[in-house]
Amino acid sequence: MRNSTWLGNVMTDNKNSNPYYSRGLYRVVTGIFGLFLLGVGIYVTFFGVVDPVFRIGGGLLFALIGGNAIWSAIQSKESWLSKIGSMP
Repeated sequence: MRNSTWLGNVMTDNKNSNPYYSRGLYRVVTGIFGLFLLGVGIYVTFFGVVDPVFRIGGGLLFALIGGNAIWSAIQSKESWLSKIGSMP
């Protein structure tokens, strides 16, 4: 009973061969949203009206997250934004 083949490997049996983040529409939407975040990050970095520390830090953070979303959409991988889960 210990070597039963009907149990299978619990860690690999439920893997989806086509996860949600590799589908075409999801990749397009993620890429467009990444471009938006990258643009907002660049705009905030150069044209923000707050203290330079917050302006540069926040702008670079937005640009980094946007760049990761674009790169993840190109490579059909899960982006950092999708890994943190649903937002309220």
